[in-house]
Amino acid sequence: MALALAAIWALVLRACWWEWYLNPQYSYGVLVPLLSVLLLSRRWPDRPQPRQPSRRGAMVATASMAIFSLVLAALQPVVISNADWRMVPAIAAVCGASLTLAVVFLAGGFPWLKHFAFPVLFFLVAVPWPRPQENAIMSWLMSHNTGLCVEALHWLGYAAEQRGNLIAIPGSLLGVEEACSGIRSLQSMIMVSLAIGEFFRLTLPRRIVLLLLGVGAALAGNSIRSLTLSVAACHSGSGAVDRIHDGTGLAVLAGASAIVLLAGRLMAPKTAPAVTRPAGFSLPWNIPHAKAATFALLALFAAALVGGEAWFRWHEGRAVAAPPIWTVSPPQAGDNVRDVPIAERTLDVLLYPDVAKSEQWRDDKGWQWQSFYFHWPPGPTSVQSAFIVHDPRVCLGAAGFELERPLPDWTAEANGFRIPFQRYLFRDRGRPVHVFHAVVEDDGAPSAADAAFSFDAGARFRDLLAGRRNRGLRVLEFAVRGPADPAEAEAAAQQWLDRRIIADKQSDN
Repeated sequence: MALALAAIWALVLRACWWEWYLNPQYSYGVLVPLLSVLLLSRRWPDRPQPRQPSRRGAMVATASMAIFSLVLAALQPVVISNADWRMVPAIAAVCGASLTLAVVFLAGGFPWLKHFAFPVLFFLVAVPWPRPQENAIMSWLMSHNTGLCVEALHWLGYAAEQRGNLIAIPGSLLGVEEACSGIRSLQSMIMVSLAIGEFFRLTLPRRIVLLLLGVGAALAGNSIRSLTLSVAACHSGSGAVDRIHDGTGLAVLAGASAIVLLAGRLMAPKTAPAVTRPAGFSLPWNIPHAKAATFALLALFAAALVGGEAWFRWHEGRAVAAPPIWTVSPPQAGDNVRDVPIAERTLDVLLYPDVAKSEQWRDDKGWQWQSFYFHWPPGPTSVQSAFIVHDPRVCLGAAGFELERPLPDWTAEANGFRIPFQRYLFRDRGRPVHVFHAVVEDDGAPSAADAAFSFDAGARFRDLLAGRRNRGLRVLEFAVRGPADPAEAEAAAQQWLDRRIIADKQSDN
């Protein structure tokens, strides 16, 4: 049975790994399995005497194991095609924890289930939060963090203005991005507080106090960090922010963790719990039919892994060659285009596209333009970044733009390519800003403009049934200040596309 548990958690870690590895916000997740093992090892010496579960309880536990094993096996093809889907690691973690608790119950009954429940369920703190709730909390934190920084800068005698999640200071704009919102330190400190509370075996009220202390320390420390970065930008420009950005973040996490650790140590019981070591009992060999169950689980998981890979390879072998795809050409002489460097922190949030371009220019009519072009290679980062992370309604809203209304979709034709755009009318301090946003897949499959923001469960399962995975994606977005009429903006956008859209030679290779 120990081998079956190892296989179960290998599949769970496989489902969670991409989010931990690619998203810095959840990089702390790699520590959670180690902490879970540490907390389980501290629970083992004082485990209670095992109790044989009732026949009915054993039947329920066995049925639960069968159901969750089937769910975990069925999830493996979804991991291949939709590694970025937040539902995948959540379901996998629930299955892993439920299967482990069922094994614990069969081995030692309710006394063991109660004793080992927390270390097993602790793994769930590494599960990514649902994206709508996470975005809402992040937006709230960024907005209030920006407001607090601006107010503190005024008290310190610096000129500053809040523009959405940006702080306008003389000579530069300081962005309070996702990494500076405080949600990363908040999530990390929730993990730290729960782990320390369990490590010192605190009572429930004391654990709640410790958790609240950790949350408060994370939020307060992040506000101090944002103010420090703002003051550094006022004194030495935005370059100083880049130099101390990561260091201040680590300092906040270390300081908040030290506060929680000290508080946990002070609240810890003065005497250690009595240790009872049941003799003659071992977890794997006490469960009825453990060898048969282990063999069945291993066979099921192997079939799910091999079958899922075979499904996608079969479809990929039958797929026709993708048609040529477009890219954005370098600016021509006389275009008056200025390249705008994209900060490393922004690329970090966008999960590192292999192509990232940003340009600004002013045309013959005096209209101001800005464009973005990103490409993500095939892999789980493409869907998450293009469809979810880079949404102009979120990005421009964070920069202080006000969305007035969405405009009708528009499919542009440029040099033989059809590019579907979503269009928006924003206001920037009262001035109209027309925004064009397109997401196109590398394999040339139709990508409706509105699909970029409705990439729901139906679309993901259609990809699964069609055997499509790891598609590369590209995003083209540009905005123009000046035209009052959407038709004028569309005509100007068409002219720009005719000049800049060309065939991507790399897609032919």
